Amino acid sequence: MRHTESDLRKLLTEHGGERAHHGPAVHLDAIVKRGRRTRRIRRAVIAGTAAVFAVAAVGLVNGPLTGPSGRAETTVAQRPVDSVQVDPGPELPEEFPVVLGAEKIDLPLIHSQRFETEGVTWTVTFTPSSTSTGYKVVCTDPRAWVVIAQQLKSGEPGGTVGRCKDSVGGQHDRLSAPSNWLKRPQSLQVWVFPADAPVGEVAKAVTGCEPIRKSKGCDEAAQSYALKSPKVRERLLAEIGEQPGRWAVGIYDRPAPAEPVPNGEPPTKSTSTPAG
Repeated sequence: MRHTESDLRKLLTEHGGERAHHGPAVHLDAIVKRGRRTRRIRRAVIAGTAAVFAVAAVGLVNGPLTGPSGRAETTVAQRPVDSVQVDPGPELPEEFPVVLGAEKIDLPLIHSQRFETEGVTWTVTFTPSSTSTGYKVVCTDPRAWVVIAQQLKSGEPGGTVGRCKDSVGGQHDRLSAPSNWLKRPQSLQVWVFPADAPVGEVAKAVTGCEPIRKSKGCDEAAQSYALKSPKVRERLLAEIGEQPGRWAVGIYDRPAPAEPVPNGEPPTKSTSTPAG
């Protein structure tokens, strides 16, 4: 509750007589001056506090800062981003064991390619270094269907078909490799279909999916055999379309022989200083 100067004067006048016997009377002008001075100090303190708060508020609101280069930069508080580990996909073995007659050797990996989709015809091109070239397909889904086609020495297409978990792959030797195998780059055609692709339904519609050997009806063996037919693969591609699916193909071969030098000796590095 605030009191005006007239209120104070009236109050002191009414009680002036009562305080006379307690000591010297208080001067009214001194009281008024003291009250005015107190109000001025209070207003100054309030104004100073408001100014400090306003400066602090401006510092919080203004985001853009001028960096050393003079370019406006905005400092934004961010939460640390968790590191994301990217799955590299299925791993190919570094070696491919083969048996060549009585010789058992491990062919090293000389070429590899990775793919992100299934339901597409892919052609893998490579340069063989011998007639013992091997190849292998690995998949993220071991139940995926895989078809690999290549040219044989007779000129007819050959290859392999099966589920990816069954180590789908193969190799050439001097009896199966075409005559031009080492004369130019070669290629494989690879099809990878999802595990739940309607292979049986398509095979029945196109070829009848007749049982083979000891198979019963249109089972896995009959479906694998039906996938060797280009017509079945074409119909299946049209049915499922391109879909996500990771897989990889590796080419394995003997190390390429070193190129011969004219005198039949390996090249050496010269360390002598020429005569001046």
